[in-house]
Amino acid sequence: MPKVVDHDERRREIIAVVWRLVATRGIEAMSMRTIAQEAGYANGVLSYYFANKDDVIRQAYDYVYTATNNRIAGLIGDSRGLAALRIFCGEVMPRTPEALLEARIATTLWDRAMYDPVINRTNVEAMQTWRDEIVGFLDDAVSDGEIAPTDTILAADSWLSSMMGMQIMAVLTPDLMPAMRQDELLESFIAGLYGPTAASR
Repeated sequence: MPKVVDHDERRREIIAVVWRLVATRGIEAMSMRTIAQEAGYANGVLSYYFANKDDVIRQAYDYVYTATNNRIAGLIGDSRGLAALRIFCGEVMPRTPEALLEARIATTLWDRAMYDPVINRTNVEAMQTWRDEIVGFLDDAVSDGEIAPTDTILAADSWLSSMMGMQIMAVLTPDLMPAMRQDELLESFIAGLYGPTAASR
């Protein structure tokens, strides 16, 4: 009886290999042959799942954001306001080995997002989704009386920019941006924009 292959699982396994290669060797050192060897498959197997190297990279980039968003959704549950904001930021900020790996992949591929329309679209959609979510958390915090009325869109843009900066610093200068420092910056952001009562909640 022929072996049943879970194609989605195999695709995820290959993408996991791509993640590791991008994070440790960079894009230019990666080829379809290298991916196949690292994944333990014949080179021809990859063509069943991916058209070429660019297709692999695009799907890997998309999977970074999908994995992050799924993890966030599972943790947030019914939380709202500042509690939800802290959960969200805790998963986006590169403060765990998993999130740091995702940051290494994302920052490596930002260069491609400037000229690859597929990756650019993924990046734009991800940033817009995260921006909208942060705005929503802050709007809830205002409605619930956790923070004073404020320009939540401006605040969201400010903090999203800070988190992207954290990703770069955590990848390039990890000693300057450990998890504890990232947490301090988050609490400083809350305290500075919304007052000490909000930061203590």
